[in-house]
Parts: sequence; structure tokens; C-alpha cells
Amino acid sequence: MSTFLTRFSQDPVGNTLAVIVLLLLLAGLAQALLAFSTGDPPKRRPSPWWIAVLALAGAAVAFYMAYVEINKVEAVCGPVGNCNSVQQSPYATLFGVLPVGVFGIIGYLAILLVWALQTWGPASLRVPAAITLWGMTFFGTLFSAYLTFLEPFVIGATCIWCISSALIALALLYLETPLMLSIWQPEDEGEEDISI
Repeated sequence: MSTFLTRFSQDPVGNTLAVIVLLLLLAGLAQALLAFSTGDPPKRRPSPWWIAVLALAGAAVAFYMAYVEINKVEAVCGPVGNCNSVQQSPYATLFGVLPVGVFGIIGYLAILLVWALQTWGPASLRVPAAITLWGMTFFGTLFSAYLTFLEPFVIGATCIWCISSALIALALLYLETPLMLSIWQPEDEGEEDISI
């Protein structure tokens, strides 16, 4: 327990923020899963353009993190957190090879691509694209929750860029879930409506 407190006290403001965001991520994941058990299709869907805007914003954040990780330069962190401790930790790369920022760029651009397919693709691919997109946003939020957990409890520092990416992932899940629910539980039985 003292190791946890020592790590947490290295960046108390940033780590408190990370814990709050972690709780939001977990609540968002739980809400997305529980939405399928309510039986009520969504009454209103947010504008799908927000998905594209957020995916581009996420890609920009991931690009900056990848730049910092690959070039091993100091990150601009602002008044909260210690981005450089996070970016220099062993958790900044997947399997010791792929920088998490590069993984984020790939993920956000893939979300953008699947969103475009869901929006403008052939009718036969729109439902599979919507299901895939929801799965991608759910996995992105789950992976963000894992990384956000590591910051205060393992690394002892928080990266505001990572927190930003986690909140973007959560927002994407929030926006895509109503569409997924309309596919899962169409308003008119036997009819799948994914009009956007």
C-alpha cells in the first residue's frame, strides 16, 4: 500500500484527475453495455459528423504523442501532470516495439475510415461497418481505461495528452452507441435503420 501512496503522491493533482477520468471511462463502458439490456431504441442520435471531428482530434493528439515517443523529446504538458514520465515509461510502447501514440494514430484513422464506410459505403456494408465501428470505439475506450489505470497506480504520473485521448475515445463510444442500439433494437421490427 505504501508503494501505491508513494506513486500517487508523485503527481497528486494529475493522478487525481486520472482517477476521475478512469471512473468516467468505466461508467461509460458499463453504460454502453447496459444500454443493450434496456430494450428501448434511442430516441435521438447525435450528429454523425462529431465522430469524424473527434476521430481527427484523436489522431492529432496521438500524432503528437507519437512524435514525442519516437523522437524522445520533452512533451509540452501544461500545469497538470507529468507527460514526460509517462512517455518515458515502459508502458509507452506496446510489446516494447510499437509506440502507443502510433497505435493511437492507426486506431483513430481506422475509426475514421470505418465511419466513412458506414456513412457513404454500399448499403450492404453499412450495418457491418456500424457494428465494427461500435466495437472499435468500445475497445478504444477499454484500452484507454487500462492506460489511464496505469498512470496513477503503476507509473505514478499522468499525461494530459493521454487523458485527452481517453476522453475522446469515451466520446466516440457515447456517439456510436445510439446507432448500434438502433441496429440491435430497430424501432420497427425486422427493419434496420442506420440512416445518419
